[in-house]
Amino acid sequence: MSNLVLYRKYRPLNFAQVVNQEHIKTTLSNAVANNRVGHAYLFTGPRGVGKTTLARIFARAINCKNRKASEPCNECATCKPFLDGTSLDLLEIDAASHTGVENVRELIDHLQFSPTAATFKVIIIDEVHMLSKAAFNALLKTLEEPPAHAVFILATTEINKVPVTIISRTQRFDFKKVSIADLAKLLKFVAHDNKIEITDGALMEIAAAADGSFRDGLSLLDQVINYSDGKVTEEFVEQVFGLTGVVTLSQFLDLIIQNKTQEAVEFISKLSFGGRDLYQFEKDFLEYLRKVLLRKIGVAAEFGFTKDVEGNIKQQADSLTQVRLLEIIRIFQKAETEIKWATIQSLPLELAAVEATQEEEDLTTTASSSNEVVTTKQSIPTTDRHATAKLDADQTVARDGSSGLSVITNAWPQILEKIKDYNHSLVSSLKLAQPGGITGKELVLIFPYKFHADVIEARKNRIIVDQVIEEVTGLKLMVKPILQKDFNGTIEKKDELVESALKILGGEVEQ
Repeated sequence: MSNLVLYRKYRPLNFAQVVNQEHIKTTLSNAVANNRVGHAYLFTGPRGVGKTTLARIFARAINCKNRKASEPCNECATCKPFLDGTSLDLLEIDAASHTGVENVRELIDHLQFSPTAATFKVIIIDEVHMLSKAAFNALLKTLEEPPAHAVFILATTEINKVPVTIISRTQRFDFKKVSIADLAKLLKFVAHDNKIEITDGALMEIAAAADGSFRDGLSLLDQVINYSDGKVTEEFVEQVFGLTGVVTLSQFLDLIIQNKTQEAVEFISKLSFGGRDLYQFEKDFLEYLRKVLLRKIGVAAEFGFTKDVEGNIKQQADSLTQVRLLEIIRIFQKAETEIKWATIQSLPLELAAVEATQEEEDLTTTASSSNEVVTTKQSIPTTDRHATAKLDADQTVARDGSSGLSVITNAWPQILEKIKDYNHSLVSSLKLAQPGGITGKELVLIFPYKFHADVIEARKNRIIVDQVIEEVTGLKLMVKPILQKDFNGTIEKKDELVESALKILGGEVEQ
């Protein structure tokens, strides 16, 4: 093996060797072949996708004395100094470390002299968005009236930071991220060329971790090769970089889909004790959920996974309703924002796992387990239940707690549906609630888990629930969440005035 790092050893030397960016290669090749070279180009896109590489190829191609069609020969007296970095007609600067106006003035002074051996003097400015305002102003004057022998190639990862006046005076090319499939193919070629035994799963993991960057992908492969003393497997790649493999992510989602709360929480514990970065796992899981969502809504995206993995993603997408999938994504997005600051890093993920595995509980079974619930669904047709509840409301609320409870129970599915209009996320907690009874103006809701009871206990959420109950049933009630373990099947009557005073004063009745 060469002592060069892989991303330098396998850097493309001509347009044909560049993977992807076909639209850009075609345009630049045509410009070279037809001798229609512009004075300024702007290459924008993610890091490591070939911006600087194509800039160098283009610089050689427009100056090569022996080019074939639009490809540089890389052997002539012009190409070799460009490749070696010794040509006086090629100047590359990194704007991240040369941000000042004096740096740009040096470039302008350099352009006053004609090329020594080439046809064009080429100036490549990388990360051009880092230039100062004064430096941009100096550059703008040169771009407005450039010397005939000058060609500027500006590269940036943050086009939004480049002044519009600069952009308008350049030919802009937008580079795309590399697909996992294309990057995996390149990595496979490089591994084979270096006689490295590596599985397709390991290649896929590295390609996914590179996030569309050729340079990052080759750098990661370089590290794996240095660590390995044998066959490189998917598990080995995960251990070296602390990644979460697609198989692991798929297994975790299966537990969520099957509502296996205990197993899902234990899964997170195993990751934590195994030294995995839980924040990275959270990000990887959200990206996996995104892929499942794309499959669910029918987007024909190529992920570059194996057929088995692709098939499993489709199967998971088919097994989830779109509503529930969106809710799972929302739950874990919330966990992502909390995990950075959590004292116990695993806790937000564990809470998310608990919440996500309670999405489709059978409320009918839960409700029928309480003697307090009066079920009269058969006597009220579904289409007329809302109107019937409204009609009976005034007759039941003050007169009889059990009758009021019957109205609430019958209208509960409608209440849940209506709440979605106000706050969709509340439904996941309320689905677990069981109306337990009415005392005075309070509706007791019984919850199996404290987490969900606390969600409804929040004042802004209680206001929404109270309002929807009144809209659907006409009953003016205030919900009171309690835990199943604290509910003994009866509801204690309390003096409403005393209770109101206690809430205001923060006291309690002495027994």
